[in-house]
Amino acid sequence: MALLQVKTESGMVEGLTGWNQAVSIFRGIPYAKAPVGELRWKAPQPAEPWEGVRECYTWGNISYQERRASEGGGDLIGNEFYCVDWPRSEDCLYLNVWTPAKKGDEKLPVGVYLHGGGYSQGYGHLNCYDGEGFAKRGIVTVTLNHRLGIFGYLGHPELTAEDEHHISGNYGVLDIIEALKWVKRNIEAFGGDPEKITVFGQSGGGDKTTTMLVTPLTDGIVKGAIMQSGGGLNMVFGEKSLADSEEAGKKLIEGMGYANIAEARKASSEELLQRVREYAGPAPMATMHLFSPCADGYIFPRHWGRLIQDGQFKDIPTMIGCTSQEFVKDVNVNGGDMALPDREKAFADGERDFGDGEAFLKAIKYDTDKQYAAEMYATCVGMTGNTYAGDLAFCESQVANGHKPAYQYYLTLVPPTATTAHHSAEHQYVFQTLTKSARPYTGRDWDLSNKMADYWANFIKYGNPNGEGLPEWTPYSAECKQAMNIDYDLKMIDQQTNDLIDLMVATDLKK
Repeated sequence: MALLQVKTESGMVEGLTGWNQAVSIFRGIPYAKAPVGELRWKAPQPAEPWEGVRECYTWGNISYQERRASEGGGDLIGNEFYCVDWPRSEDCLYLNVWTPAKKGDEKLPVGVYLHGGGYSQGYGHLNCYDGEGFAKRGIVTVTLNHRLGIFGYLGHPELTAEDEHHISGNYGVLDIIEALKWVKRNIEAFGGDPEKITVFGQSGGGDKTTTMLVTPLTDGIVKGAIMQSGGGLNMVFGEKSLADSEEAGKKLIEGMGYANIAEARKASSEELLQRVREYAGPAPMATMHLFSPCADGYIFPRHWGRLIQDGQFKDIPTMIGCTSQEFVKDVNVNGGDMALPDREKAFADGERDFGDGEAFLKAIKYDTDKQYAAEMYATCVGMTGNTYAGDLAFCESQVANGHKPAYQYYLTLVPPTATTAHHSAEHQYVFQTLTKSARPYTGRDWDLSNKMADYWANFIKYGNPNGEGLPEWTPYSAECKQAMNIDYDLKMIDQQTNDLIDLMVATDLKK
């Protein structure tokens, strides 16, 4: 029988036993105090202790955010991932633990997964993030929720003035750091090893993982990192200083009709979202740069892209990779030459104009004649190339600075019924959650899923994805610039490093 009751620093928690009786699941454990009322836009505070046993049977609230558009079963924005309308609240600082441990002193490796959705959407208990598959491989697995959007990334001079470190705009990042510190202090009671914590994430979660690589506030905590389709030297979110964040936040608060931060703190969660929508537009992409971390001089001495370029990040093993057609999924454009327009214009004119859920989705998927479709296609192509180049640039920096091995992958797999090797295509394979999708997966998909889960689990355990029965995965090096090609036929392929990397990184760092 697996562990069912565990003593944490705040009190006893009780979990549930998985279907196979080998894994215990603890849902909705508070890792910090609810950031509501006067704690809105402040650093996370220690969780309130409780008496007796806290029943951790249900997921915690997800961060207050825009409801996700859904067509009902799409590749990325659809019921495959965002299928349940979970309760939203600013009271969202909860984490979940899956453990195979039978007792609290087993010291198993720990994997902490950071969800995707950029910095404005997502949550840690998506059906494709089920940690049971990793737990069955001997890994204590953690997922978490943190503040997003205006609740997590509002910079403002008034907020900076009231903060003990004279910073603002990085509350969601501070939440993740607080969760990692909680894991470091408490995971041993769940059978985990606090000295063997790997952080991993996909898309926005990959970017968040990169921030954990560079911030000194996680030194001594993070011992490995996996960045999937985001992070590394991928500069999609651009470069932003504390002053930039403060100026943008000041304009936002004024544009939303509030006299000051005190007045904005009194507004309801929904009122804030509504006024952001009126000010910036309804689509998540409209606020992608507005609500993202900034280089504040404390959490981040400089922008993490520049820190990585200069080798100023943790010397730990890493895995990094992307899919071959990331953001190009289902965007059809009539033939003919297309000039690549400015990405900001594409976001503004394309998604903002049609960002009200299904209208945007249908326009992009079905209407091939509109100029905005061509612009969005160009945007997606640019972001896909940026992701690939960012991975290569990260590996080059890892090698140039003599850091521990970097293992790169390049996924060309086209899942059943999909049209491309799209963004998020690896989720169900890595987490072994194929049955949670409506796709008609077959035996060869399960075979690949077993191999991919083994690669990821081996890396979390040993800092090296290789293991018995798996094709050898060679680390990236000056002599061997190769990546594992993830498809039904796993094999190493050559990578092309050229001026594209320098061009894309330099262009993004100017933003």
